[in-house]
Amino acid sequence: MQDIREKNITKTSIIGILANIILSGLKALVGFLAGAVSVILDAINNLSDAISSVVTIIGIKLSKKKPNDKHPYGYGRIEYFTALIIAVIIIATGASSFVEAIKKIITPEELDFKWYSAVIIGSAILVKVALGLYTKHQGKKYNSDALVASGVDALMDAIVSVATLIGIGVALIWNFNIDGYVGIIIAVFILKAGIEILLESISNVMGTRPDAAITKQIKASIKELDNVYGAYDLIIHNYGPDKAIGSVHVEISSSLSALDIHVLTMKIQSMIMEKFHIILTVGVYARDDKYQSYYDNINKIVTDTKGTLGSHGYFVDEENKLLSFDCVINFTILDKQKFINDMIAKVKEIYPDFTVYINLDLNYSD
Repeated sequence: MQDIREKNITKTSIIGILANIILSGLKALVGFLAGAVSVILDAINNLSDAISSVVTIIGIKLSKKKPNDKHPYGYGRIEYFTALIIAVIIIATGASSFVEAIKKIITPEELDFKWYSAVIIGSAILVKVALGLYTKHQGKKYNSDALVASGVDALMDAIVSVATLIGIGVALIWNFNIDGYVGIIIAVFILKAGIEILLESISNVMGTRPDAAITKQIKASIKELDNVYGAYDLIIHNYGPDKAIGSVHVEISSSLSALDIHVLTMKIQSMIMEKFHIILTVGVYARDDKYQSYYDNINKIVTDTKGTLGSHGYFVDEENKLLSFDCVINFTILDKQKFINDMIAKVKEIYPDFTVYINLDLNYSD
């Protein structure tokens, strides 16, 4: 599966490289012959796209390095840095384009467009739209941020080329020079695309919340199994677009034997790997139905408290007067110790003789 992914990402990138080199050459020829900075900047932008595709190929190759002692989780996150490098290239292109456009506004030069200029740029727009849609589709299909970034950039280029075509049309029909202003528009579009890709790349490198649709599917799949009351504390760490490691706690009957639990946890791990390609460690919470009234009372206190998202992992020891549970809170709770103290006080209003322990869980998945 990984070999197929690498092969298709590389193939898509090579198509992008060839298309952008050809478009860049044609636009550069038109720009130099006409003396139009907007067309030359459009050509440079296409050339930067070709460079971005080369970076994507290098990134996918490096990301497939085998895990070792220094990086036991592999090199999959290199792909996120690849998208970041592409963003920097785009921003640098946009910044230099902006400067050149300003120069053309201050000191405009006479343009010499021909009818074939419009034909070339118009054809380039169609090619860029097709390339952008194809690259973006392949990026989503094979979960490659770098390809998605390249696809978005190609679609932005099509818009940029529309502005270039308008500038050519104005020059041909009305003999009016808006070259520098068109260049400004081009630069702004390039900068906008680069900044958006940069922010997305930084977010991925820092680590983002996993897709809620996926985490809900994982929990639902686990809860469908026999002897499972619930799935909690799901955490997923992403080590690249095609590698994730995580953990989850399942609530099961306290009557199950160690062998039953062993078989159940293996079944969960195998199922999650097969369905979602995630390596999952499974912990357990034991549930005893004779303490259901405790569970219900505690859960009502939790759900009635602002900033909470639920409770689970209950432990009741009536002989030693111990109560313990996990309370899930959102990120608006800043003073966690005060929250725990207040929650313990509410529980002890119902169970004054019990020692109460509360473990706070943050909402890491959904």
